[in-house]
Amino acid sequence: MKVQENAGLIYIKHEIATCERRIKRIKENPDPSKPQSNILLYEMERDFRIEQREACKTGKPVGIASMGGLTRAMGMVPWDAIMSADRTHGKAATQYFETIRKEGIPEHTCDRCSILIPMVQQGDFPKPQFTFMSNFECIPVLFAHAALCHTMDIPSFNIDIPIKSFKMDNDEEGLAYVVEQLREMVAYIEKTVPGTKYNEELLVELQEYDRQFLLEFRKLWKLKATIPCPLSGRESFREIRLPSMYPDPAKAVDYMRLYLKEIEERVEKGFSAAQPEEKLRLLWSVAGPFYDDPFSWLEQRGVSIPAAEMTVYNGWFSGREAMWGDPWPGRKLTPLEEEARQMDFVWGREGHYWVDTHLHSCRDLHLDGIIYFQQWGCPTSNSLGKVIADTAEKELGIPTLLIEGRMLESSMFDKKDFYGRLEEFTEICAAKKANRQTSP
Repeated sequence: MKVQENAGLIYIKHEIATCERRIKRIKENPDPSKPQSNILLYEMERDFRIEQREACKTGKPVGIASMGGLTRAMGMVPWDAIMSADRTHGKAATQYFETIRKEGIPEHTCDRCSILIPMVQQGDFPKPQFTFMSNFECIPVLFAHAALCHTMDIPSFNIDIPIKSFKMDNDEEGLAYVVEQLREMVAYIEKTVPGTKYNEELLVELQEYDRQFLLEFRKLWKLKATIPCPLSGRESFREIRLPSMYPDPAKAVDYMRLYLKEIEERVEKGFSAAQPEEKLRLLWSVAGPFYDDPFSWLEQRGVSIPAAEMTVYNGWFSGREAMWGDPWPGRKLTPLEEEARQMDFVWGREGHYWVDTHLHSCRDLHLDGIIYFQQWGCPTSNSLGKVIADTAEKELGIPTLLIEGRMLESSMFDKKDFYGRLEEFTEICAAKKANRQTSP
């Protein structure tokens, strides 16, 4: 593939314009069914893209070193190509897949990881000055980063996370193994990437903002258990950024507090996105067809989606997975130890953690079933779908729909079949719920 040497601002300019348009629409014609705090959210997203744009123009390093906190503590503007690829669908996604097929890039892996490669190589998204690679999230992400680093001569550092969760087991040996690699990576970045220098005081500050944000989200988790659910499915499915990803992390905490207040008001009013009333509550897992809107379709049939199960989030939100500043047996963790602990997601570790987080979410939020989207090319989640379905049926008495699909590539989407299966599944869930309610 021919690599274009341009500023990589096409996507960023588009996102800035999109955010400005959304802010203007909310201010001029607010929708009472949607949070007014979205103004803050879109302002944060806009300002983040402006920061990336200015970094590209001035030569400030753009990269990713674990999460946002350590990235900024190294003096880099966060590079968020994976989440940006998630948001690339419709016409843009089709064009990228045309390039993928033309160039012979494997297309049967995770969509976001396939799209990521031409997105950066063609110059539509910035080329980073540094990329860390790790098995902490999933192997397709690791391989996508490796492909970019190899073809575009990007400095990188690989961090290995033990398959057995040291975070959940409070295992000192596993923690020390990852921390030592982080120290090596910090030294490598300082030596390799001009303009970088580790600032531990800043890392501590950013970790505290992330902690305050998640403390508010733990309050929101309890509100999600309210019947009827006060959130729409699209809100539940929205993938969050932590405050440390934004140029103004304090604003992200303010946003979360304002959003929480709005949800509390919804609870007081008995608001429900499910119409005409909430009949079922389902968990949506893994991913979804970003080019369509199954959530509104379900809500029109009385089905709420109080939560989506994606990587580490519900572990943080429910309080079952430690976050920054939570206890560690016998001592206080150092800032780099805190960072290492958060790289140990239940996602991508031993399979029982991923099974258990589904069961916990269903119990906490009084759910009646699981829609498990088997995203093409996702080895982390696909092999566990049947295990989760069998376990949820056995332990909770609730059914699971295993439905295969792609996140971003829409040409193979059979809308009639997809929604037919959703309709059939909701009927099964309703029948099982009625049986549970009448059983002694």
